[in-house]
Amino acid sequence: MNLLINRVLRSVRALRRVAPALAIGLGLVSTAPVLAPQAAQAANDGPIIVVSGPLSWPFFAAVKQGFDDAAERFGVDYQYVAVTDTANMTSDYPRLLQQAISRNPRMLLVGEFFPDGMDPLIKEATAAGIPVLIHNSGQTLWEGNGSLGFIGEDPYQMGYKAGEIQAAGGVKKGLCFNQVPGNPTVEMRCTGYIEAMENAGAETVYQTIGTGDATNPQAMMQAIKGTLQANADIDGIYTLNAVPAMSALRAVEDVGRKGEVMIGTSDLSNEVLLAIQAGDIAFAMDQQPYLQGFLSIQTAYQYLNYGLHPIGAVTTGPLVIDKSNVDRTLEVNKTHSGVRGAS
Repeated sequence: MNLLINRVLRSVRALRRVAPALAIGLGLVSTAPVLAPQAAQAANDGPIIVVSGPLSWPFFAAVKQGFDDAAERFGVDYQYVAVTDTANMTSDYPRLLQQAISRNPRMLLVGEFFPDGMDPLIKEATAAGIPVLIHNSGQTLWEGNGSLGFIGEDPYQMGYKAGEIQAAGGVKKGLCFNQVPGNPTVEMRCTGYIEAMENAGAETVYQTIGTGDATNPQAMMQAIKGTLQANADIDGIYTLNAVPAMSALRAVEDVGRKGEVMIGTSDLSNEVLLAIQAGDIAFAMDQQPYLQGFLSIQTAYQYLNYGLHPIGAVTTGPLVIDKSNVDRTLEVNKTHSGVRGAS
């Protein structure tokens, strides 16, 4: 009898050890949140607010799709805030962020596009106990403003890899075209590109356009065309978004140099992917915007419920899209429209 009792007790102890893991695996664990002390206070406050990029850009439509899918997956309610008029982004984003902070959110997920106006506000928010997670822009800033971390590209490496590809492809003079001057993330892409080209012994030209024309293909085409006409020896162009990439292609065609100038870009669109497939654009540097949105919501959920979050920067790019993998990327976008930042 004693032997039987001991066996039963051992079985009960073993079941107690495995029961929690078994319950998790079967989805039987209660969804009641278990909060770390600092997260518990935040969870009782207002909404989760996302301050991110304009949805008129296919890139940020993919970021938002990531937010939406993760919000559905984890049962999270959030509100998306962005500019609708890109002409005044440098002043509008700080204003939107200030309004978001004034609502005492549970958590802020912020793209720090213009640090001069936004960084002091993020410091204000974190000092007040509002948890902040940076996404997309702000890789070098999050530690200094009290944010939990960063999810997005390594912009310097995006540009540096682009420069390496063009230099290896024989480009001797490359143009880096920046359509969002004042955004340090975008500027770091050009910094990386220029350094990679110069390290390979190539020359570079740096060109900007006003942010009001950041989504104006015709204005960008004319600007690039003028630079090509003034610098007939430019044989490579690196743009920082899919829209100017197509403007660059049209500018090259307009000056009669199609096939002579290697074009590469950051970010994707279906038009860019088809141009890569056709051989008109050499490559696109994908920062996987969908992941930036999805992982940001997932991190917010885990932090607010369990006090958990990644430590440091979570890098989502660069991933090079070229002829070797463009077919697969296009196929994914047909099945899951917009996930690859393309439309």
